[in-house]
Amino acid sequence: MRLKVGDVFTIPIDENRLGLGQIINKPNKDSLIIVVYDFSFDKEIIPSLNGLEEYKILLLGQTLDAKLYHKHWIVIGNNDKNITSIYLPYYKLGTPPKDIYIVNFKGETLRRATIHEFNTLNYQSIVAPVRYENALKAHFNLLNWDDIYDDLLYSYTLNSIKILNN
Repeated sequence: MRLKVGDVFTIPIDENRLGLGQIINKPNKDSLIIVVYDFSFDKEIIPSLNGLEEYKILLLGQTLDAKLYHKHWIVIGNNDKNITSIYLPYYKLGTPPKDIYIVNFKGETLRRATIHEFNTLNYQSIVAPVRYENALKAHFNLLNWDDIYDDLLYSYTLNSIKILNN
């Protein structure tokens, strides 16, 4: 399976509805950075892939291709026109009180972190694709929201951007 940046895929929500995700980066050969949109549609009516930038991003994170490889998530097309408008998160690296840093999604060290930044940011991690699917189902009230989904919210990414720019 040859996955590309911009590939748009469906995520099952229930027997009648699907969600929409997109590969926005491939930081290495083993992982993908995806977004999952705050959007659902009837499985019989595939939405247009033009205008993806109009959809609100719900989740963003690094994952593996298992759900795509096993065709639980189905690639329905490619559109990379919106990729440059999507922010990527920053993370913490190290152990306080010294040698603490801020890194980008590629793991590149950007600078030393303050203790406040360190306490606010998360460590970078690769999350199983099923967690994104379950978070989407919980968002649409089919499962209970679990606190482990909080770190997947796009609002975390936006907050990490603010932290770095302060």
